[in-house]
Amino acid sequence: MKINQVSSGMPVDKISQPQRNYEPIKPAAEPAKVKLDPEVMPLQAERGDTKPQGVLEEAREQQEDVLEQSVNQANKTLKQYNRYIEREVHEVTHAIMYKLMDSDTKEVIAEFPPRKIQDMIAKMWELAGLFVDEKA
Repeated sequence: MKINQVSSGMPVDKISQPQRNYEPIKPAAEPAKVKLDPEVMPLQAERGDTKPQGVLEEAREQQEDVLEQSVNQANKTLKQYNRYIEREVHEVTHAIMYKLMDSDTKEVIAEFPPRKIQDMIAKMWELAGLFVDEKA
């Protein structure tokens, strides 16, 4: 069924859509690039890295500090419930895993991400590596 006119009697094709005056999205300003001295940092200069390695390491250290402080603060809160958070790095995937533990029984209450998932990922990586080796 095709509608030819609105209840006011005006033909449908004469009704105009509301005008929207949106301004186009302007791209963000590109960050300033750092020119690296090839004598001081030859590998980074060759690859075209814009951040010196020291800056990246410093940022990682700051992130580690923030994570450590967060875990410590959470542990202070959880202490009254006989619980604590343990932080661990998976051997193969190098993913950071958090475990909620019972202080009395040392039982794992929850894990994020679950160890089983990390083990599955590690196994898939291993199988993918074997598959590539067999093809070559």
